[in-house]
Amino acid sequence: MKFLTAIPIYIKKNFPSNEIKNNIFEFALISKVKDLNLKNVDVIHSWEFLPNFYRYIKSKNPDIKIIQDVPMALPNVLKDIKNYEKLFGKVEIPQYVKKSLNYIDYYISPSEFVKKSLINEGIDENKIFVVPFGVDVGRFKPIEKDHFGTFKVAFSGNVNNRKGILYLIQAWKELNLKNAELNLYGIVYPEVRKYLKNANKYNIKLYGFVKNIELELPKNHIYVFPSLLEGSAKSIYEALACGLPVITTENSGSVVEDGKDGFIIPVQNVEAIKEKILFFYENRNEIVKFGKNARKKAEKYTWENYGKKVNEIYELVNNHEQNFICP
Repeated sequence: MKFLTAIPIYIKKNFPSNEIKNNIFEFALISKVKDLNLKNVDVIHSWEFLPNFYRYIKSKNPDIKIIQDVPMALPNVLKDIKNYEKLFGKVEIPQYVKKSLNYIDYYISPSEFVKKSLINEGIDENKIFVVPFGVDVGRFKPIEKDHFGTFKVAFSGNVNNRKGILYLIQAWKELNLKNAELNLYGIVYPEVRKYLKNANKYNIKLYGFVKNIELELPKNHIYVFPSLLEGSAKSIYEALACGLPVITTENSGSVVEDGKDGFIIPVQNVEAIKEKILFFYENRNEIVKFGKNARKKAEKYTWENYGKKVNEIYELVNNHEQNFICP
C-alpha cells in the first residue's frame, strides 16, 4: 500500500479567515502533487479539511481512500451548552468543512464525543474509527508526595471559557477549603481575568504557560478539567500518567472511567465540581487508590499504541474492510 506523505508548505499567521488560509494552502498543495503519479497512491490521511484538494485527488484517482483526522469535536455539540451564544458567539460549521464531507471516505476520531458530533452531521458511524490519543508515560509520571498536607488541585491548558474555567473558579471560591490551593497552568485569556482579580484570597495560583509541565503536574493531588468542547484533551492523558485522579466532563472526550480513575461530571455544573473535589479533600486515601488506577490507565494509551491502531486502519480501508473495532 502506498501513501501520500506529508508535504511541507508554510503559510504566515494572522490570515483573515481559516477558509482563505485553507484555499491558499490547497492551491499550493495541488501544485505540489501535480507531478506525482496518483494512480499509485492508495490512502491519503489529512488533519485539515481540504475540499478543493480532495476534489482534485478524486478526479485523478477515484479509488484513493481519503481518511480525515478530526482532532476536535464539530461545534454542533455546543448547542447543548447553556448560553452558548454568549460564551462562543454564533455556532456553525465552516463551509469548507461541510464541502469536505462530500469526498471523505473514513474518519479517525479521538473520542466518542467527537464521533457524536460527526454523526450529528449525518456521517455514517460505520465510517468512523475511534482512536484515543496517547501520552509519553516516560515523561509524565507520578512522584512521591504527602497526601495529607496542603491539598493541591491542578488545571492545565488555556484558561478560558471553552475550558469551563469559570465553573471551576466559582466552585473553588464557594468551597473555600482550608490548607488547599488551586494551581492554574496556562495562559489566562482576557475573558476570564475579572474572575481572578481576588485569586490570592482564595489560594488560586496562576503560573501562566509552563514549558516543563511534567515537573509541575505531579506535585498536585487531583486534576480538574471541566471543558465544554474538546476532541480528547491531551492534558488529561498527562494528568492520568502523573497518577492524578481526574474530574472532567463528557465533552472533554477523555478515557477517564467514572468512579475508577476519576469522575465524569455534567458540563457547567458547579455543584458537581464542588462535590467531587470535596470527596478527595475529605478522603485522601481515595486519592492514592484512584491515582494508581489513573497511572495504569495512561500506560494503555501510549503514542506507540496510537500509531499501531492508525496503521491497522490503513490496512483495513485499503482492503475495503469495515469491521474494525477500536476500543
